[in-house]
Amino acid sequence: MTESSAGFPDEKDFIMKKRHLIVITASAAAVLCAVLIFFAVRMNGSRTRENTYSLAQNYAERGEYDRALSLLEKLLIRDSGDEEASRLLDAIIEMKRNAAEGISQDNSGGNVSIAVDTSGIADAVQDSISSMKEALDASNIQAEENRRAMENLMRMQAQNEKSAAERLDREKQREESERAAKKQAEEEKKAAEEQKRIQEEKRKAQEAALAKKNAETKRKIDAVNSDIQSGKTALATGNIEEAVRYFEKAAVSSSEVEDSSFGAAKESEIAQALYDAAEKSSSAEERKSIMALAVEYASKAAEKNPADASARYILAKDAESRRDYNAALSELTAAVKADPGNYLYFYDLGKIQYRLRKYNEAVSSFSSACTLKPDFAPSRYNLGLSQKMIRNDKAALESFRKTIDIDPHHEKAYLEQARLLAARNDLDGAAESYRNVLRENNINVNAAMELGSVYKRGGKLNEAEACYKSALTMLNSVDYPEEETTTKYNLSTVLYEEGKFSDAEKYAAEAYGSLSTLKDNSAKANVIYNYALVLDTNGKSETAVPYYAEALKYDPEHVKTKINLGVMYMSLNPPDVDTALALFLQVYEKDKNNFEANNNLGSAYLMKEDYSSAVLHFQNALRLDSKNNDVRSNLALVYAKNGDYDKSKSAYTELLKSDPERWDAYIELAKVCMQLDETDNAEMYLIYVQEKNPGYRSQEIDGLLAGLQK
Repeated sequence: MTESSAGFPDEKDFIMKKRHLIVITASAAAVLCAVLIFFAVRMNGSRTRENTYSLAQNYAERGEYDRALSLLEKLLIRDSGDEEASRLLDAIIEMKRNAAEGISQDNSGGNVSIAVDTSGIADAVQDSISSMKEALDASNIQAEENRRAMENLMRMQAQNEKSAAERLDREKQREESERAAKKQAEEEKKAAEEQKRIQEEKRKAQEAALAKKNAETKRKIDAVNSDIQSGKTALATGNIEEAVRYFEKAAVSSSEVEDSSFGAAKESEIAQALYDAAEKSSSAEERKSIMALAVEYASKAAEKNPADASARYILAKDAESRRDYNAALSELTAAVKADPGNYLYFYDLGKIQYRLRKYNEAVSSFSSACTLKPDFAPSRYNLGLSQKMIRNDKAALESFRKTIDIDPHHEKAYLEQARLLAARNDLDGAAESYRNVLRENNINVNAAMELGSVYKRGGKLNEAEACYKSALTMLNSVDYPEEETTTKYNLSTVLYEEGKFSDAEKYAAEAYGSLSTLKDNSAKANVIYNYALVLDTNGKSETAVPYYAEALKYDPEHVKTKINLGVMYMSLNPPDVDTALALFLQVYEKDKNNFEANNNLGSAYLMKEDYSSAVLHFQNALRLDSKNNDVRSNLALVYAKNGDYDKSKSAYTELLKSDPERWDAYIELAKVCMQLDETDNAEMYLIYVQEKNPGYRSQEIDGLLAGLQK
């Protein structure tokens, strides 16, 4: 079963699926006879011979015919006159042949008969025989237990190896994520240090101008700066209490300077020093207490000078840490207003705006950051993300490309670029970008999965298969349950297209087994449908039917499921055409331009001998796929069935122009010509087939030619 019906090549009955259920069982009577043979021989032979004979019989009962035959051949080599062994050998050969042909090993059916004369067997031997049989049974039980123990051990080892591999993958993924986060944090830290240096230069310049007023003012400024520097030194050595004392003294002294902006600037400087110390602290409790002091000084500075950008920035970062994003937005807006030349403020403002889904505003902020600092990759990358969110994909793609120009190792920019190129159907460009992601990070799961999908769309099935299998080595059901299920589904579809139906079924079954990990019902329907399709293709049609039905529970409008179910109903013996029609019509009513629906409706109406309806839908199908010669053949056939011989002739003629070796069409065209009294043409087409393809439907052609000669 494929996803679509191939149509009907001629007027003969449709090909019906044949299902054979072959059941091979060992006959109780045969087993009994074989055991009796064993009993008889036991009286006359050695214990070794009896054990070998018994083991051969035991193998035969289990269906291990080759092993049984090997043992019996050894007995006959030692004693060619062993008639009992010879008869059993012949019986097992017959059993093996019947098993291969699917014939039940049932004596009542006359297939296998082992005649044994059991007269004269002494009752006294029975105990010995029973003991031997018990020993053999015990040996078999122990062997089975050993086999199971070994399977369990191997299973546990495999599970342990898989768990270890998954732990290693998770550790690698964690390390890569930490590496990327660390890289971005370092870039942002470097940017912050640069901005602090610029602010410090501004502050010193302002203080120098203020100190020029008189010597007393300069003395006070120097004293305040000395206390602040001592506080910073104390912070650096971890003496928080001493640092706080110096900062408090400096704050009081700064208020004695006549210029009020000086006091605000010094409190802002103290706040910055405390904020930096909090960022560096490894103790969560210490970090929290130092940050509280930083916020206290920043609040005082902002109160005295609302345009103090540094204080506003610290208040914004505190609000962000508390997830009060609206407060952070307010503070950062004030910061960029106070210091419009600070690209880091615009960058952080853009991030808050993006988090609040204010994407247009984020584009503006990131654009400002890029203008102020063109070589700062994080601003350019986030600008691309924001542009993508407002569906300005062209601008976003350009931003990601510029990000890569700035930082050729920017993994995330390559990934986003790949996604945009894939959306544009630039599959080669997308594949190259995904490969660049994997070059930077060869365990990027998303890149591996998405590259597989790009390869699949481009018809590069081998490459797609390799990508999906690679992704599965990185995925595990603990951290990536949904992604693992989706990847198994995608791998199954690729294997199906490659004709690797057995492997496709394996992964389809595994995807179906983890169906609960998927949240979207349409995704669930696709997974179930794929499993049903693979089962259907592998000759398990009866098993596939309930899965098709289950797919419709999750997605009642699943087109492919309805089409395939309809085709299956038409393939029954006898066909259930009415049910098939109902399914095809449901698809057709939703989408009158669905090729599969129209083609299969034409086939179904043809089976019901509703030729006018069949013509309508075959015409629709041909309009949707003008190069489909199966449809054109069906249309020609329906015209002939409906008595429209001129149209049938025209359709067959068009068909043979594009497919000159479609031998059935020549024969059917000859029949149409006969109906039109064009005997010369009919004879010409029939003789052409005889010459070009001797033996093809020869009896039918001979009969038709004989009819023409009359």
